[in-house]
Order: sequence, then C-alpha cells, then structure tokens
Amino acid sequence: MASAQANRRGILLMLVAMGCYVFNDVFVKLAAQSLPPGQVLAVRGAFATIFVLAIARGTRGSWRMALRPLVGVRCGLEVTTALASVVALSLAPLATVSTLMMTAPLMIAATAMALRWEPWRGGRLLAAAAGFGGVLLVIQPAARPDVPAVGLACALLCAASLAARDLVTRRIPATIPSSTIAIATTLAVCLAGLLLGLVERWTTLTRYELGMLAAAAGCAALGNFALIVACRGVDLSVVTPFRYSLIVWALLLGFFVWADVPRPQAAVGVLLIVAAGAFTVWTARRP
Repeated sequence: MASAQANRRGILLMLVAMGCYVFNDVFVKLAAQSLPPGQVLAVRGAFATIFVLAIARGTRGSWRMALRPLVGVRCGLEVTTALASVVALSLAPLATVSTLMMTAPLMIAATAMALRWEPWRGGRLLAAAAGFGGVLLVIQPAARPDVPAVGLACALLCAASLAARDLVTRRIPATIPSSTIAIATTLAVCLAGLLLGLVERWTTLTRYELGMLAAAAGCAALGNFALIVACRGVDLSVVTPFRYSLIVWALLLGFFVWADVPRPQAAVGVLLIVAAGAFTVWTARRP
C-alpha cells in the first residue's frame, strides 16, 4: 500500500489533471468546429510537444528509457484513447460518451484489486459506484436508439483504454522519469494525428484556431504530466475516483463560458461525487 502522503499528492494532481483536461476541451470546442479530428490531434500534438519539452526542461532522462516496452504500451493506449474518443464523439451525444468514459475508474478499482496489486476492500468499490451514480445524475444521459452501436462501442473502448493506460502507468518502473513518459506519449498522439491526416482533407487554420489549439495543447500537456505523476506510487483505487472531479470542472466552466446552469439533480450528483471521494480516502486510512 502507498503512504497517506503519496495518496494525498496523487489526489491533488488528479484534480489538477482533470481541470486541465476540461480546459483543453473548452479550447478545442471553441476552435475546432469545422476541423477534422486528425488535424486537431496533429496541430495540438505539435504544440503539446513543445510545452511538454518546456515543462521537462532540466529533468533527467534519456530517449532510451522511452523505448522500454511498458512505455510503448502506454503510448499505444494513449493513441487508442484519443482516437476512440474522437470517433465516439462524432457518432454519439456528448453526455452518453462522457457517461460511458466515466466507467474507467470502476474498471481500474476492480482490476487493481482483482490482480491483488492493492488490498481488496468492498468499501472502495461501493464508493466508486456511488461516484458513478453521481456522474449519471450530473450528465443525465437519455436513451437514444438512433445512436450507432459503433459510437457506443468506441466510448467503451475509450474507457477501457483509459483504465488500462493508468494501470500500465502504475507498473512503469520509478527509474523512468515522468517527463520521458509524457514526451513519448505526446509525440505518439501527434504522429497518430499526422497519419490520420493521410485520409483527411485539412483546412487552412486561422490565427484564432491556432491560438485556441495552442492553449488546448498547453492544458493537455500539463494535464498529461500531472496525470502520470498522480498515478505513480499511489493506490489507484484511492486516487482514481477523483477523476470524477472532471464533471465539477465541466459544470463550472460551462457556467462561466456558456452560462449553462446545472439542474438540481446535477447538484445532487456533485455531492455524491465528493462524498464518494471522501469515503474512499477514509476507507484507505483504516487498518
């Protein structure tokens, strides 16, 4: 089991990472209304590579470490996550996709305990389930028989990739710097966007679109770096429920950017998410 200090650090960094991801989504939504997904991934990835290199400046590491098998697996899972989310969002409603993607923490908690990487505690699974119930109240997905099955399958694939990515991150040796992992991951996604561009028709970017994608890249780079550090040397079943804070960030930014006001049911969902996270930390401190 990880120390309480390590878990607190992981929780804080997870909150930061989720906030960065939501800001990234806001900037992408503002800029990429008519851009193909490959162009968005490639341009944002190019900017993100610059930001990651700036963040990692002065840290120790070598490119040889990026060639380790587990790092390569994580890069592949990151690419799968990015592409699956793009396809899912293009075919299914955002609320439905977000709900399915938020099953990733449940997958992580169950898998980590089933593999005996962490002690089996039913309370943590119940807390994660309560958090998922809060997500349902916040998002309130509606049944959509017109949604293609491929879109739903891609959303589930994205959730599974997210869970597998974090589990792989947990197993990467501590001797490999987080900066090396972040750089390799960012380059992999950028390369995937360039390859996808071979079958797309790209358009000329305006200054506004470039600015938004650059801002999105900065948030994505910082979020990836924070997430990598958050998942290392911690109990994943303790830290990952705070991934639900992404919904809280989304509610706040939705209000300030688009004046979206959450419904009463959404407020109850937020309370459930917070309560689930607090209960998870409490159970982690019990002997």
